[in-house]
Amino acid sequence: MAAALKEFATKGFTGARTGVIARRSGVNERMIFYCFGSKEGLYRAVLAANLADRAKLMESTPEDDFTSALVKGFAASCADGDVVRMWQWEALHGARRKLMAEEERRLFFQAQVDRLRRAKLHGALPPEADEQTLLLVSMALRVFPLLLPQAIQLVTGMDPLDPEFRSQWVACLEWIGGRLQAPTTSSATDRRIEEQKPRKSGEPQMKTRRQTADTDRGRKSGVRPDA
Repeated sequence: MAAALKEFATKGFTGARTGVIARRSGVNERMIFYCFGSKEGLYRAVLAANLADRAKLMESTPEDDFTSALVKGFAASCADGDVVRMWQWEALHGARRKLMAEEERRLFFQAQVDRLRRAKLHGALPPEADEQTLLLVSMALRVFPLLLPQAIQLVTGMDPLDPEFRSQWVACLEWIGGRLQAPTTSSATDRRIEEQKPRKSGEPQMKTRRQTADTDRGRKSGVRPDA
């Protein structure tokens, strides 16, 4: 499996050779077809193994917020650079053949969309955020440095796997994630804290949101809200 992953990452599905995979892994080439049926079967098995690892990581950290998922996803992409390159090869030749393991991958991404939807329901993400688009944005943030390492080199002068660059990218991911979560978490918390503060003698009572809305409607209509 490791030898196949390296070969598919280097040459893509079309260019990969089962003979090379067999020599790298020290087995007879016929064993590949005995175990996996075909080169496509081996490719599907490599993808399935990676999806299983990612799914296991998601299931083991159900409490992770959007920011943590970004940071851990970037770390996983750095560790699985060969898988990222397999997907790049697919993108280059995608129009020529049917996408392999399509249903398995769709289910994997749907689980991530469902997770973002639950985060919205619990107030951890803005209610107006579209979970499907948000997943695509998060995927872009997690893998971009590996997709275009030349851009990272030109802008920062560093390799995307350089610890210094990785530290800077993680800080950026945390900043983005924090800003995205702030509208629904911090503002609501601050409002509750402010409303619960004891008032000093003579200090006017803070209006509730409904009282404020009633006052605004009264101004527009010319009628006092307490009339």
